[in-house]
Amino acid sequence: MCPIIRRTSTYRYTVIRMAFDIEKLLRDEVRDLPIYSPGKSPEEIARELCIEDCIKMASNENPLGPSPKAMEAMAQALSTVNIYPDGDSYTLRQALADKLGLRPECLMVSHGVDEALDLMAYAFLSRDDEMVVGEPTFTSYELAARTMGALVRRVPLKDYCQDIPGMLDAVNEKTAMMVLCSPLNPTGTAVSRTELELVLNSLPENKILIFDEAYIEYATDPGLPHALEYLKDYPGLVITRTFSKIYGLAGLRVGYAICSPEVRGALEKVKLPFNVNRLGQVAALASLEDEEHVRRSREENERGKQRIYRLLEELGLEYVPTQANFILVNNGNYADLFDRLLRRGVIVRAGEPLGIPGHIRITVGDEHQNDRLEQALRAIVAEG
Repeated sequence: MCPIIRRTSTYRYTVIRMAFDIEKLLRDEVRDLPIYSPGKSPEEIARELCIEDCIKMASNENPLGPSPKAMEAMAQALSTVNIYPDGDSYTLRQALADKLGLRPECLMVSHGVDEALDLMAYAFLSRDDEMVVGEPTFTSYELAARTMGALVRRVPLKDYCQDIPGMLDAVNEKTAMMVLCSPLNPTGTAVSRTELELVLNSLPENKILIFDEAYIEYATDPGLPHALEYLKDYPGLVITRTFSKIYGLAGLRVGYAICSPEVRGALEKVKLPFNVNRLGQVAALASLEDEEHVRRSREENERGKQRIYRLLEELGLEYVPTQANFILVNNGNYADLFDRLLRRGVIVRAGEPLGIPGHIRITVGDEHQNDRLEQALRAIVAEG
């Protein structure tokens, strides 16, 4: 209620309160927009179920944590947090350019990949434009598009993979953007070189392809495409990557977009100033220098992945082979598998909020976490 004061006599006033109707103020695009669901946290489980000893295997975080070099760099930078960060992330962009063999003007550092997706929507999507995505996929693509009033065309997966021919069939004159996620969240499957080339060669001019490679550092299939190789010949290609996954900096929110200088220039017009904080920039910079930590993270993930595969096969639970650091598992005869794991202090991701009911998504953990997962799954199967 908002007060309006009216004078009723020389010395007396009457306060009239007017109803505040948020629905009249909301943009149509926002009114029905769903809220992103991040899944359960250990703190939430402690409050709800009074389980203090929880392990989280739900959000695809690196169980090894950040690089020791990143932690040292952050500690040294703590005394400078009273100073605004470099709004251009100049030093980090230079380091990324050197590592990837690109020009710095082809890189834009963002507040996680989510900000890069939002900026793509702000810059290139209007009401009644269309975006083509797989179904299911990472929900931030749709949230970014719908915020701008764009229509999202969802093309169902085939055998847990993005249906590339089906997605191309969904492209029309209103399509402004297509998004491919590789490896795909939530299934872990990846786009092949042939499929990527088909999309790049089939999309009409003036269409943008976002190729999200948030998990690419975990991929082990040597046949997967090197998307950077196509950047020079396809100016509408935008590749997104992150420091949240294998680099273990999820809490700092640092991502980046790899694109043509022209696309970067458009994104800069809608980017917030000082979008990436000082600690995030110095931690990401130090992480790039610690290739040993990346190697250990990849090897630890592969060992854990193979161990969980063997466990699931022994217990008769079907799963989707993954190129990422998570495994999509069919609930099988255990419809309440998510809840039963939760009651044993093992937090995984329920499939229904991810758009794939009847499944759970398990982040590959460290040895201790994988031990807890194995104990819990064996107990559930023994109970029947």
